[in-house]
Amino acid sequence: MSNAIVPLRLCLTSYPFLLTLKICQAYSRYPILLLVLSMRTRIALRNLFISQLLIFIFLIFAYLRWFPYSLDKLGGFYDTALMLIFVDIILGPLLVFIVYKKDKKYLSFDINVLLGVQIIAFVYGAYALYLKHPTYMVFVNDHYKLVNASYSSPEKLNYSSLKTNFFSKPILTYTELPKNENELTQFILGVDLLGKPDVQHRADFYKPHSQELSRILSKQLNKIDLFKSQNAKLKLQQFLTKKGGNVSDYAFFPIIGNNQQRFLFVITNEGEAIGTLDINPATLIAHIN
Repeated sequence: MSNAIVPLRLCLTSYPFLLTLKICQAYSRYPILLLVLSMRTRIALRNLFISQLLIFIFLIFAYLRWFPYSLDKLGGFYDTALMLIFVDIILGPLLVFIVYKKDKKYLSFDINVLLGVQIIAFVYGAYALYLKHPTYMVFVNDHYKLVNASYSSPEKLNYSSLKTNFFSKPILTYTELPKNENELTQFILGVDLLGKPDVQHRADFYKPHSQELSRILSKQLNKIDLFKSQNAKLKLQQFLTKKGGNVSDYAFFPIIGNNQQRFLFVITNEGEAIGTLDINPATLIAHIN
């Protein structure tokens, strides 16, 4: 899936926005409609249009910057996005429609309160999506794991090149267990008995992806075994048609998302993240030696 193209499900979320645009076009062609629709309806539609426009712009930004490389399913983008749409777009205009009454006392106060609630709901939903978005794609042993913003500890990083900010895309990193036997024992006991963070959440273990690229490529899945089935071959062909090149130009690894879903993660032989394939590699454990 190309990052430059908004997926169908995201486009469908803009349906109220498109519907409102159609209504506005109808207003411009047939001004008499303004007289037919009540003031209550017009205010609610105006609220719907502005809410949908702002949220649509924000979701496009979030999808392209926070959930690139087709990480939207693995990262749980749609659950939070749909919650944000429902609360801010459906309930907001609906409540405005219910509350609005032309000669109602304290009407402006009621409307302002509803707008304030909408703004708070938007900020809460946007922050929830920010916390959910993956900040790192950490290579552990023989696969990648997503680490979202709520588990990130950037203050513990040993490499400044791995630091992220609000506008950053997820960064590829490498991590491994301590090699010292005493340190390894303490780490395992801390995770198993004391509930300390597992290796993928230990930012102080992270290393630049490029620094360990040869080791990472040596763990890639065996392409012959990986694409034996007809379904896998079809998805590979669709991927190559979209991205270009040959299968030998890419390396394939399991990747585990926030919801424990498993897809295939694709990088180039130079270590550049490309995207995911909707194939569960859980049973495909053969690796290139």
